[in-house]
Amino acid sequence: MKIIDVIKILNDTYDDFYLEYKPSLLYPSSELCFNNGYCYEYHRMLKIFYPKAILVMQNDRMHCATLIDGEIYDVNGKREDYFNFHKATGADIEYIYKYYGFFSDWVKESLNNMIRNNVYKEKNKVKVLVKIN
Repeated sequence: MKIIDVIKILNDTYDDFYLEYKPSLLYPSSELCFNNGYCYEYHRMLKIFYPKAILVMQNDRMHCATLIDGEIYDVNGKREDYFNFHKATGADIEYIYKYYGFFSDWVKESLNNMIRNNVYKEKNKVKVLVKIN
């Protein structure tokens, strides 16, 4: 499964989660949420499926993203502005924990479970299609 496919599933799952539960303090769409303070949470969700993923930080510290196999990804897909990012340092992590948003434990656990189920469901569909052909 391509990284872009996983990103689409993450985004769709967040949107479905929001419509079902409408948790307070969250944005009504994945793009709004993960481009407005919750980008580190997005990195953590991608890391579930790509354990070797590396956190990268925008040089102005206003956004973080994920480095996977030499490419940078966030909620919008593959980033083309590599020069705008660096591998996160300890000081960057401190900054994230001071200024970025974090999901409550309930939201994090529920959303991560839904995402895992949806990604694995899609992976299984692909395997079934391959077997049929």
